[in-house]
Amino acid sequence: MNKKDTKPEEFSYSGNNLDDLLNGLSTGSQSKAPAPQKKTPAAAASEQEHLHDGHRERLRQKFAEGMSFDGLSDHEIIELLLFYCIPRADVNELAHKLLRLFGGFTGVLNASYSQLCAVTGLGEQSAMYLKILMRLCAKYNLEMQQCISVTNAESLYDYMIYQFSGEADECAKLFLVDKQGKLGTPHEIGRGLEDKSVFSFKKAMNIISNAPCNYIILAHNHSSGSSAPSENDVVMTRRFRQMLDPIGVSLIDHFVIAGTELSSMRELGMLDL
Repeated sequence: MNKKDTKPEEFSYSGNNLDDLLNGLSTGSQSKAPAPQKKTPAAAASEQEHLHDGHRERLRQKFAEGMSFDGLSDHEIIELLLFYCIPRADVNELAHKLLRLFGGFTGVLNASYSQLCAVTGLGEQSAMYLKILMRLCAKYNLEMQQCISVTNAESLYDYMIYQFSGEADECAKLFLVDKQGKLGTPHEIGRGLEDKSVFSFKKAMNIISNAPCNYIILAHNHSSGSSAPSENDVVMTRRFRQMLDPIGVSLIDHFVIAGTELSSMRELGMLDL
């Protein structure tokens, strides 16, 4: 090929065209690449929408793997909720903003309708959607409490798992049980970090003494790993039983929850002194 016949804008890395390019560089006459074409606003919007759709689908799949919030951060959970009331826009920054404004996931759901409406980018429809979700959770929780009985193990286990759904920290809860085996409202008796005791014996005993009962259930979560009770869990539980015996209160069970898994210390034979 004659080098003089080569058109710089049509070069490719085949044949002798690489020689042409190097020759042009040595003489200071570089070949110019075609100028990038400007995207039309419609094309740019379409590309951005495609990126958002891909993110939404990945987040939905992340939830669908276990049908739970395990592995999802608080802002991802908020994003997932917003997908269904804000169908197109990128809601990542909005999710972060809501968490900052209201101090966390619970704060977002507990915020008033007017407070949510005042958040730029949310709007009345989305604010109403979040309030509906909050009231739906409250209604579910109330009705579950009214029908849960210690005699129905399957529903009891599901209820205990639900109590710790979305919890990022380790926390412990105490449930008073009446003579018919019905559970009362859960009382949080401690919150802390993984591998640390999250139980407040003093708080637990105050609750029991102010609402006389004969039976209780304990439950706490492991924020990561297995639901298998740790050595510390066993020691703490047996110590608590020793405190209950003199006042005539029986510990029915102590559940340990990790995600959607649950371990019963009674079934594992760990409640024996």
